[in-house]
Amino acid sequence: MSMRLLAFLLVLSAPSVAADNPYLSLGRATAPDAEMLREAGRQIDHYREPKITELPGVPPFHKRTADPETDRQPLCRVCHAALPHRESVRKRGFLNMHARYIACETCHFQPRGVSFAYRWLDYGAPDCCEPARAEDTGREAASSLVPRPGARIAPFYRGRPALLFEDDPLAAQIRKTWKEGGREEKVRLKARLHASLKKDGLRCADCHRRKQTLLDWKALNASERQARAIEDNAIARFFARYTHKDQRLRMTELLR
Repeated sequence: MSMRLLAFLLVLSAPSVAADNPYLSLGRATAPDAEMLREAGRQIDHYREPKITELPGVPPFHKRTADPETDRQPLCRVCHAALPHRESVRKRGFLNMHARYIACETCHFQPRGVSFAYRWLDYGAPDCCEPARAEDTGREAASSLVPRPGARIAPFYRGRPALLFEDDPLAAQIRKTWKEGGREEKVRLKARLHASLKKDGLRCADCHRRKQTLLDWKALNASERQARAIEDNAIARFFARYTHKDQRLRMTELLR
């Protein structure tokens, strides 16, 4: 291991640094094992920078509105696209839609034995700890579950959001190590940052059911009608019945 990477990993594990950010303080308890390092190496060896192209001269079919995203994004966006779900052809559209309203860490950050509180977080707020609150500024705002553009449901631990934004000084160090480091440095860094992240995330039923859901929809400003619509979502039930890639999908199943 190079001295540069060793020094950086010590910074990530330093109590004074970790105590200030739940993502680091909780994540450092899970050290990457040999299997994690092998998987990180495999992914790095097969990684190719995505190239996004647009078809010239093709106007959009639907009317486009202002993008609700803010310039301030979490660390995930350093490497992952805004629509990160690609593997499942069946569910990627449904999952990517969630990425506009739910923080990646809500589904994927799962340190063992840790319970989070889930609240709206305004990504555009000057203070990342300021949760977004519903503001009744008109009919549209009052009828929307999302309190303001750019807000997402995020995990909180002891009153602080359990995520790291890309404008954090530590994120700048991570980007520098990733850009300038060799393969070993990248493998260890990737494995260390992903040790408490679960690739498959949560199941649809963890949030889309009436009893024992991960999220308290009423605490997230949902009305009774909105909470029932989320808990009884037909698309979530539809996907829950198709767990194998070779299972055939029948649209009539949506009616069940």
